[in-house]
Amino acid sequence: MNDQNTLTLITALGAPVLVFIGGLISWFLKTQKEELKAIEDRALEKRIETYNKILNPFITLFAAKENQKMKDKALDEITSVDYRKAGFNLITFGSDEMVNAYNEMMQGFYSGESSDNPNQTMKKFANFLLSIRKDVYNKNTKLKDWDMLRFMITDIDTIIKTIP
Repeated sequence: MNDQNTLTLITALGAPVLVFIGGLISWFLKTQKEELKAIEDRALEKRIETYNKILNPFITLFAAKENQKMKDKALDEITSVDYRKAGFNLITFGSDEMVNAYNEMMQGFYSGESSDNPNQTMKKFANFLLSIRKDVYNKNTKLKDWDMLRFMITDIDTIIKTIP
C-alpha cells in the first residue's frame, strides 16, 4: 500500500470516527448539564417550600391585627417541631445572606425586641424577606428591605423615619 492509499483510508475512516467521538462528547456534556439543572430545580423547590413554611406564621401575625386567637396560633406554629425542622432546612439550603438575616430576625424575637422595639423587628423581617427574594429570584434586585413590606403597612414612611 502506498502513502496516498493509506492517507485516503485514514481520511475515510477517521472522519466518521471523529464525528462519532464529537457526538459522544456533546451527548455527555448535554446530559451532565441537564442533570445539574434538575438538581438545581429540586433544590430551588425545596428552598421555596421551606421559605413558605417559615413565612406562614409571620403572614398570619401580620394578617391577624386584633385577632388574638390567630396570633396565638401563629406563635404556637413558630414553637412547633415542624417549624424547627423547617428552620434546619432553611439553614441547610439557604444562602449565607438569608441564613444571617433569619438568625438576626429570630434573635430579635428571642430577646423580646418585638415587644420593646416592633419597628426594628419589622425591619429585620423585611431584610429576611429581601434575602429570600435574592436567594430564590434575583440576586441583583434594586429593592430595599422596607420595599418588601410597603404593600401591607399604610404608614411605613413614618415607621422608617423612627429607625436609626
